[in-house]
Amino acid sequence: MGKTMTRSLSYICGLIIKSLGISLILRSELGADAWNGFFVAMSEWIGFTVGSWLITCGVLITLLNAFLSKKPPNPLSLLTIVVLGFCIDFWLDTLDFHPVQLFYQVLIFWGGFLLATIGISIYVQSKYALTPADQLMYILTERYAMSLTASKTVIDGSALLFALMLHGPLGLGTFIYTFLCGPLIQFFIPKIERLLFTDSPTTRS
Repeated sequence: MGKTMTRSLSYICGLIIKSLGISLILRSELGADAWNGFFVAMSEWIGFTVGSWLITCGVLITLLNAFLSKKPPNPLSLLTIVVLGFCIDFWLDTLDFHPVQLFYQVLIFWGGFLLATIGISIYVQSKYALTPADQLMYILTERYAMSLTASKTVIDGSALLFALMLHGPLGLGTFIYTFLCGPLIQFFIPKIERLLFTDSPTTRS
């Protein structure tokens, strides 16, 4: 399989796996990450689906990125949020359950958390496009001479603040996602890169 095809498949499959993981985290009711907590809160307060709010906010952030960078909007960034939005709505409709016992909530949360981090690790290998929020992080870093840590803190902190104000589904899972997501992605990325993009002996000969 050619590298272009592998990149394309990793891009789509990674987004699908990430959306499944996020949906399981939401169904566990133990606490979502800041952004998805905000999208759920908007859905509950105003209406429309979680995926619709993801797409809407993604479009607005993409336009903000274009304004700050003085470049046209990245169409692949828009494609990324559209795929994620539709997939999350699909999985939330399909996985229509609400676990009550703590054991099942914990099991579903960790299953979703691992899938989300694996999905992110797969789709970033395609190197096609960052999500609008991640793209904004790099733009703030370049434009205002901020560190990546500082710019990510500002962006995620803003989403967390809005989610708190709107009483979004935040909890213990929110802190687990915040502090363990990065290290797990860092752990999975080199392994997935070797699996997907290292030529086999047959390919090299």
